[in-house]
Amino acid sequence: MENRSQMDKDAIALAKKIQIQFEIFKQQKQYQHIAKLISYAWQVNPSHFNHQIFGYLPGIFREIELFPASQPIQPKDLCIGEPVIYKIYYPQAQKLYNIPFFYIFCYLKENSDNLNVYFQSAHPQHKKLAPDDYDLKQKKIAFEGCVSSFNQDDISVISISDPGQFIPGITSSYYVGSVEFNFVKFIAQVLENICEASGIDCNNTMLFGSSAGTFGALLSSTYFKQKVNVLAVNSQILLQYRKQLMTLFFDTSEPKKLLEKFGEQISCVYRFQQELTSIPNIYILANINDNLHTLNWNFYQLYLENFTQAGANNQSVFDSYYGVEGHGRPEQSSLKTKIRIAREVLTMKSNSE
Repeated sequence: MENRSQMDKDAIALAKKIQIQFEIFKQQKQYQHIAKLISYAWQVNPSHFNHQIFGYLPGIFREIELFPASQPIQPKDLCIGEPVIYKIYYPQAQKLYNIPFFYIFCYLKENSDNLNVYFQSAHPQHKKLAPDDYDLKQKKIAFEGCVSSFNQDDISVISISDPGQFIPGITSSYYVGSVEFNFVKFIAQVLENICEASGIDCNNTMLFGSSAGTFGALLSSTYFKQKVNVLAVNSQILLQYRKQLMTLFFDTSEPKKLLEKFGEQISCVYRFQQELTSIPNIYILANINDNLHTLNWNFYQLYLENFTQAGANNQSVFDSYYGVEGHGRPEQSSLKTKIRIAREVLTMKSNSE
């Protein structure tokens, strides 16, 4: 018992030292040092201490406005070694459901040649949010995968927030965009622009998504000029049958008409039957207890049929596992293992079912 008590005292003392150092760095606006301190804290502190010390992580770092449609992102716009929040404005002052921008968390590491990109997925806690909450000052914007950027020394991380979480009834279906605007295509252009400006090869870039977040990741991957990798967890493959949402987005709920006009925005199946400039490597995890399993398997079979002929040089994996609470997100330790396996498998020059 005495040993446990001493361990608790030591942990509290260490947490206090980290907090004092954090306050000093924050006053000096030493954001690179803050990032390294957070990385250290996550190694040595219990998570509840870290939450008390650092609070809302995205609120710590700088917010930078970018207009990539009119002025492509340049190396000078990137903050290598410093986490930043980019406020990305849409082309020609366009808005999606009265929001003219979206946020990304971007932590490009020094001497890093690998990039993980996380697409936010739906979550019950977002149901009470409203458009006015889509502001960093409200501390309600989630950046999935943000914490992982401080746990990996050599992998850069981008996390895409989902403005749709802040439109009642939409959640992550926001990725489909609107009649006027293809949201996932624009995201792909921004991500590829960042890769080019930072010197990170798209072949070493992996897009992650769970549920509806995977919908965004899969569709975005097809708009890159170069091959990327996708880790898909219980993906929402198509949305044309969700009548209420489709009526809101495109003013019609007729699936055939939707596919004819907006298929590349609302259906991965439709998009992956087109002639694509670049075919992503895909790694699909499917919860066998989820009704998306069959849909994901059929989509995977379509991918194999269309893109794995001799000489195609594409890698793909389909894996089943037991998900968490029926949603499909693996536990953190399980996800890390899957990511490691995905990276290993996607460097192989063969297909595996």
